[in-house]
Amino acid sequence: MADPSIILELVEKLSNIAGRGLEYRSTRQILESTTRDLGPLVEQIGQYAQENDLQTEEIEKLKKIIEANQEVLEKCKIRPRNFWLAPYFQRKLDEKYQSLLRYCSVQMQTQIARDLKRALSKLSSDDNSPGNQSTSSQASKRIRTRTFKGNERFPEFTVGLDGPFMKELKSKLLHGDEQVLNLHGLAGSGKTTLAKILCHDPQVKDKFKDIFFETLGSQFRGNEAIDELQDRLPEFGGNPVLLVLDDVWPASKNVVEEFRVQISAGSKIFVTSRVPIITLGRYPMEQLSEDDAVALFLHFIQPSDIDFDDNEIRKIVLQIVKGCKRLPLALEFIGRELQDKGIEELQKVQLEWSRGQSILDSNSELLAHLQNSLNLLVDESIRECFMDLGLFPEDQKIPVSALIDIWTELYNLDELGICAMTIIRKLMDLNLAAGIKVRRIVRIRRVEDNYYNNHFLVQHDLFRELAIHISNQELFENRKRLIIDMNGNDHPQWWPQQNQQEGITAHALSYFTKWFKDPNQKCVSARILSISTDQDINPDWCNVQADDAIVLVLNLRTTKYTLPEFIKQMRNLRVLIVTNYGFRPSELKNLELLEFLRKLKRIRLEGVSVPPLCRLKNVCKLSLYMCEVKKAFETSSIEFSKAMPGLVELNIDYCKDLAKLPSGLCDTTTLRKLSISHCNEFNELPQEIGKLEKLELLRISYCPDIKDMPESITKLKNLSFLDITYCGSLRKLPDKIGELRSLRKFYMPSCAIMELPDSIKDMDNLQSVICDEYTYPFWEVIKYIHSGLNIKIAKTMDTVLDWLLDLSSRGLFH
Repeated sequence: MADPSIILELVEKLSNIAGRGLEYRSTRQILESTTRDLGPLVEQIGQYAQENDLQTEEIEKLKKIIEANQEVLEKCKIRPRNFWLAPYFQRKLDEKYQSLLRYCSVQMQTQIARDLKRALSKLSSDDNSPGNQSTSSQASKRIRTRTFKGNERFPEFTVGLDGPFMKELKSKLLHGDEQVLNLHGLAGSGKTTLAKILCHDPQVKDKFKDIFFETLGSQFRGNEAIDELQDRLPEFGGNPVLLVLDDVWPASKNVVEEFRVQISAGSKIFVTSRVPIITLGRYPMEQLSEDDAVALFLHFIQPSDIDFDDNEIRKIVLQIVKGCKRLPLALEFIGRELQDKGIEELQKVQLEWSRGQSILDSNSELLAHLQNSLNLLVDESIRECFMDLGLFPEDQKIPVSALIDIWTELYNLDELGICAMTIIRKLMDLNLAAGIKVRRIVRIRRVEDNYYNNHFLVQHDLFRELAIHISNQELFENRKRLIIDMNGNDHPQWWPQQNQQEGITAHALSYFTKWFKDPNQKCVSARILSISTDQDINPDWCNVQADDAIVLVLNLRTTKYTLPEFIKQMRNLRVLIVTNYGFRPSELKNLELLEFLRKLKRIRLEGVSVPPLCRLKNVCKLSLYMCEVKKAFETSSIEFSKAMPGLVELNIDYCKDLAKLPSGLCDTTTLRKLSISHCNEFNELPQEIGKLEKLELLRISYCPDIKDMPESITKLKNLSFLDITYCGSLRKLPDKIGELRSLRKFYMPSCAIMELPDSIKDMDNLQSVICDEYTYPFWEVIKYIHSGLNIKIAKTMDTVLDWLLDLSSRGLFH
């Protein structure tokens, strides 16, 4: 008789194939309809191009793509005998569709713009010929001016658009020197409404002879209104006009530049877009206040018999407004859905959202609108990185250094974070994330040393929910990311749980069965596992197997947390990120489970009390941020060098109980980067630090109690970067510091050093120095010897003020 488990496994595989088969059908239908619709249109365009002596190279290429698609459609047909090929066929058809989409949206648009200019130029020369005067006259009669004054209505209801931000925009429009103003922000944040209000303003109407308002959108490929406007601009002579280009996407930004060149002095272009389109004159759209968001929601929900002045009902309204993330578009969608509904409907929405359901689960129109923003992410790798932002909790800063660790291991990016920062800036440019920096001093340093420990991202909550929603659309067993929120007693429905007695029994048996697979375990294939919880849970709280997981993100809000037992089975885990968002450090337990993880390379702990060290032989990077480390460094029975013999990089930031480095650290001969910053109590570098022969970077910054630098530091022959910024008690450098012949960058502003050792002139490879005004004259003397030396002065007040603000904002003052 057949093994039932084998039969179940086969049924599960057949189910997966069937799921892919359903995707195959929808993809095939889309590709068929697109190919069918494009065929006749391409033929017409080709014929027109030949008749008007225009280039046909791109058209011919498109014809070949369509023919290739038709061939693939014929080959990739599902029949009873080959149904198991559905996943392969679906992937093949999707590749063809994406290729066609990219070609039409990039190459074809370029040709159309080029051909349009040639056609207009030819038409202009023909119209000016004597034989075509009547034709030109008839053409001018067909022109119908699309002006704002005649075609756009004043918005029916507005809130939050009469404050300082609106006044600043209006002032720039009327009196500013900027010829182009770019208002950018999230989809549905109110940009178009604000633009229309500006156009209706009496002062704006008096300033400009005419106002043109044209919406371009994501599918803009040139239209009659734009052509007409270009033709009409000369009619206005030197009179100022206002051109409003609404919803401009990056692919159409050349239109803005073309008009900027053509318009007369005094004229203005007002651009609204989801991402910044121009370099100067950019204004990010402001978010609605809570009161304005409530007022807008109540406007859309009217008429209603509900008494919104009632305190209990107002609490419900506030929770719904919070769920809409104060985004005008979301407020409108939900408000109109609840229009004329009773209080029970509002309570139902509140109840669903309080249970973890997203606004996107109940509003497909809003979901489609937000997903349209992701069309900007043509590069699949950047899209994946956007999805990874959903691993972190709502309304919390996302550490850039954590993203670099994750992406380095997941996507094989460079160790320095150069590629990761390129992706982050792309996401920021597209308004899919925003960047913040804890200290302005990084502006002075220009992150030349790839130091991002004080860089963070924030993301609009709706985009986070969008990333999670998209992840959850995949079959559970096939998800790349498994994001679990376990606040209170709420657990996902699929979560395998045990009662207390079963947990005790399983824990006891685990010692005898650890080499065998438990048939009751929930197996997941996700490469990334993110768990958020607000309570300490029994280590046997879950029976899950995540063998393929490379990244584990634990988001805590609790004073105690025990690492779950299933972690020791994550044999492919390379990155562990543990962050406590509570006000007090979380006591971390069960750290010894990590000894089972032979591939674990990167650990980042934030806001936790680190327990005594265990053996982590393959860990190469350890980052401790706002942690309590005294127990780990001073009470461990294992010397640091034996606990982490392969450590390459150690970062310690804002750890207020750090007084000295752990015993045995200087025997970790693999260490290349050592960074300690904002540790108030840190007062001593070990005398044997010279034993770290491979050390390339040493940062001891914002540590005001450091008084001495040991002479053995001069033995660090590979040291190329030294940072002692704001070590206010450090009065003297080692006499033989000039023996650091490999040193290229030296940062030392706001120290108490009043003179430089004579040996400093022997630093032949020194390229860059950042100092304060007190030591600058000494460095100027050195520059006579090393003429290529670049010396910069950091403003002392800025660095001190930033440092104080940092400590205050984190509650680190005693």
